[in-house]
Amino acid sequence: MAKRKKLGKKIRFEVFKRDSFTCQYCGQSAPQVILEVDHIVPVSKGGDDELTNLITSCRDCNRGKSNIELSDDSVVVKQQKELEELQERKNQLEMMVEWRKGLKELDQTTVDIFCDEFLNITGFEVNDVGQSKVRKWIKKYSMATLFEALDKSYNQYDEIEKVFEMVPRIAYYIDNPDKRVNPELFYIKGILKNRLAYFDERKAIIWLVEAEKYCEIDDLREMAKEVRNWTEFRETIQFWIAEGKHEQNNN
Repeated sequence: MAKRKKLGKKIRFEVFKRDSFTCQYCGQSAPQVILEVDHIVPVSKGGDDELTNLITSCRDCNRGKSNIELSDDSVVVKQQKELEELQERKNQLEMMVEWRKGLKELDQTTVDIFCDEFLNITGFEVNDVGQSKVRKWIKKYSMATLFEALDKSYNQYDEIEKVFEMVPRIAYYIDNPDKRVNPELFYIKGILKNRLAYFDERKAIIWLVEAEKYCEIDDLREMAKEVRNWTEFRETIQFWIAEGKHEQNNN
C-alpha cells in the first residue's frame, strides 16, 4: 500500500480560511480546539486532496469520524448555513460602522453649530483645541443650555478667552439652579489655585461665596492676585467676612 501523502501548509491554510477556522462538525473554533483537515470522501474510499473534498474538523471530530463518509448534501447545507451566518455578522458589523460614522458626523455638526454661533457673537473663531472642548460640552449639556451660557458669558466678561472658558461653568449652574454660584468666584478660585503653593479648593469656594455677600467681586479678585500664601488668604477673607457681618448687624 502506498504511503498517504501529507497535506501541505498552503492547502491546509486555504481550507481553514474558507471554513473560518471552525470545525464544520461541532462548530468549535481555534484556538479552543486543534483543527485538522478532513476528507469528505475518505482517502481509503478513493477521495482526493482537492479543496472540494476537504473540510475543517477539530481533532476530536476527525478522529471519531474515522473513515465514515459524510454525505455531500450535509456538508453543503452546513457550509451554506455557516456562510449565511458569517454574512449576517458582516452585515451587522457594517451597519454598526455606519451608525458610529453617523454619530461622529452628527457630533461634529453640533460642534460646528456652536462654533458658528460663537463666531457670530464674538467675531472670533474657535480653534482646534477649543473645538475639542466644545465636543466635551455637548455631551453634558443641551445646545439650548450652551447658547444661553454663551450669551451670559459674553455679556459678563470682556476677554474673549474668558468668555469661552466660562461657558461650561455657567451651563452647569443653568442646569443646576439650586447650586448656583457666581461663575466669577470660580475664576477667582482659579487665580488662587495657580498662585498658591498650598490651596484647599473646597474651603476656598465656601469662603468666597460667603465673602461675596459683603464684598465687591473686584475686591476679591484683586485680593486673590496679591495674597502670598494660603494663610494670608484665609486670614484676609475671614476678616472681611467677620467685618461684613458686623456691619450688617449694626445696620
